[in-house]
Amino acid sequence: VSTIGASGLNSAVSQIGKNLVTNGGANVSQRGTQTGQYNAYTAVDQFWFQEAGSVQARFTTTQDGSGGGGHANSLKLDCTTAESTVAAGDILNLQHRIEAQHLQHLQWGTASAKDVTLSFWMSSPKTGTHCVSLYQADATRSYIAEFTIAAINTFEYFSVTIPGDTGGTINDDTGPGLYVSFPLFSGSNWQAAAGSWLGSQDYTTSNQQNLADNTSNNIFVTGVQLEVGSVATDFEHEPISVTLAKCHRYFYRCTPTASDISIGYCNAVREGKFNFALPAVMRAVPSIAHSTASEFSHHDGDATTGAIALSDLLLQNANSQPYITLLSRHSGGSTYTVGQTMRLVANDAAATFDLTAEI
Repeated sequence: VSTIGASGLNSAVSQIGKNLVTNGGANVSQRGTQTGQYNAYTAVDQFWFQEAGSVQARFTTTQDGSGGGGHANSLKLDCTTAESTVAAGDILNLQHRIEAQHLQHLQWGTASAKDVTLSFWMSSPKTGTHCVSLYQADATRSYIAEFTIAAINTFEYFSVTIPGDTGGTINDDTGPGLYVSFPLFSGSNWQAAAGSWLGSQDYTTSNQQNLADNTSNNIFVTGVQLEVGSVATDFEHEPISVTLAKCHRYFYRCTPTASDISIGYCNAVREGKFNFALPAVMRAVPSIAHSTASEFSHHDGDATTGAIALSDLLLQNANSQPYITLLSRHSGGSTYTVGQTMRLVANDAAATFDLTAEI
């Protein structure tokens, strides 16, 4: 009864859909372990490695079976090449990007702009000052907050309340609305004062630790939540099916494991067309990338021409809606009859293809 007031639920009560961060509990890892890649996604869906300058540091990222605050998983960043000297233009951020149209209720850019609270669990190899930041791409505005790690290699809980930005702009579109960044280090070109909205793209103060100065350094992050209001409420633990569906708006890895993928028809003697249903409406028309093409094959419907390994697998008549058309091709060898029914199959357990519409 104490949670219900005259205006409804108390602000500290957990609510469905309050977390603006997708996969903040690090429970979805479609790509698996990623090594030494920047300006690309990490092992955990929806968490990006942003790099600029002449960064030498390298990290391997994995979904780790540990987490603070009762979380089963976390994103682990394992430093494999150190960054001994940070140049002025260098920046390395662990970053989460939020689609702009999902943020319209914040009303930023108006007198009614709403405060938000960022909470998370982090384990760091360094004590002392660390930073988090929000960046509005549409307005080139940043907010930097500092927090202090008390004990090394220990999960600690943090929350930061950020005032609504009356001078901001978040367009009502499918582009990036907010970048939530956890800097690993930054040069002076990316540094500014904490505690207020800035008309610039900055990520840290000059107090930020260099978390990549030793190859023994490991950083863990989990339980990331951004919510409306000035109160950090309990993390929104949602069913894995819900988190996975949210991730599929931006990235989908198909792993057919040596089985049929789709039924279609022959549209040229060495080509097949296949309708393929997406698990979710994607943010934009996706791009496709696949494992070795010969791990896939196509057959004709009555098996008069057997399976032939592919030379390529493409998107044709691509759509962001929950259907696309796959185009399979082989070079040389037997030919099929135009108009005949065909099957697209994975002939190897390692066969995968990725559909990407990330921000």
